[in-house]
Amino acid sequence: MAKIDGEYDKELRGAFFNMAYSPFVILNKDLNFVDINQAALNTIKIKREDFIGRNLLDFFPYLKENERYQLYKNVLVTGKSIGFDEVSFHTDNGVLKFMIKAFKIGDYLGMSTLDVTSLTNTIDQLKAAKINLQTVNDNLKRKNQELEEFSYVAAHDLRSPLTNIHSLLDMLQSDNSISEKGMPVFEKVQQVAKQMCDKLRALNSVIALKTTLDDKIEIINFSAIVSKVKSIHIEEIVQTRTIIKEDFVHAPTIDYNLKQMESILQNLISNAIKYRNPNRKSVIFIKTSLVQGKLVLTVKDNGLGFDKTTPPEKIFGLFKRMHTHVEGLGVGLYVTHSMITNNGGEISVKSELNKGTEFKIIF
Repeated sequence: MAKIDGEYDKELRGAFFNMAYSPFVILNKDLNFVDINQAALNTIKIKREDFIGRNLLDFFPYLKENERYQLYKNVLVTGKSIGFDEVSFHTDNGVLKFMIKAFKIGDYLGMSTLDVTSLTNTIDQLKAAKINLQTVNDNLKRKNQELEEFSYVAAHDLRSPLTNIHSLLDMLQSDNSISEKGMPVFEKVQQVAKQMCDKLRALNSVIALKTTLDDKIEIINFSAIVSKVKSIHIEEIVQTRTIIKEDFVHAPTIDYNLKQMESILQNLISNAIKYRNPNRKSVIFIKTSLVQGKLVLTVKDNGLGFDKTTPPEKIFGLFKRMHTHVEGLGVGLYVTHSMITNNGGEISVKSELNKGTEFKIIF
């Protein structure tokens, strides 16, 4: 290539033009190509002799009716560079897409380009995948809603006949219609009917809770919530002489849903009271802390505890119970786990038989 105004010598050409990874071209004032580097030749799969001397419109005829052609010429007049984010170049092997920067170099127009074909194709694929994922997500939400509605209707519809059965059994008992020999079996049937009624009632409560809780977030004071929970259980606390120690110095408040936070602390504190160790004074520690920028709530007791090898699915499963000597359905921890994880948090538990249990929640 000839020198451009004496500045474009062969040494600079070799260093900054032909050795570049990105495609470069140079055009004259008529926008005819006067040079092209090896990267450009490799990218568009063209021979140098088929390129040099031809006009820009030979390769991009649509530019004739496009303001971009004139903008390129304006660069030679004003000396101000311009750029375009995505320019298509049609080849026998498909469409290539480039980012282009046009600038004045001597009396010539230089164009540096960046091949973004793979990038734009990837973006298009990601967009398509996002649309498909959104469709799948919408379908899953709809199916989940249908399942919840079905569960609620099924549980509600089953509750009525079971309640009737329970009432009929009571009538049979009050009328002395059961023989002495049949009484043991009758009593077992009564127990089963009561258990089924209780479980259906609990299941309805769980479904109702999950479907009716709103997403309202507000500033919640931990001390106020714990005081409310203590007032609910004041009789049990006094009778069992349970001591509840609180430490909210490091994180006194949290932005959360009030009803959900009340439910979480209610379940954890009531469980700690319910499963206390009768051989020692019951003590419950409740504290908050900040760990790596996240708020952590810890509820620890010195109660009965349970086998530390118990898997999480049993601890937090619906109708799963660690102890059966007191009344309960195994719903509280399931609801607590659901609310915390649905809000993007984590709940873990450490326990040991006759030593106590510690729940740790990371919000």
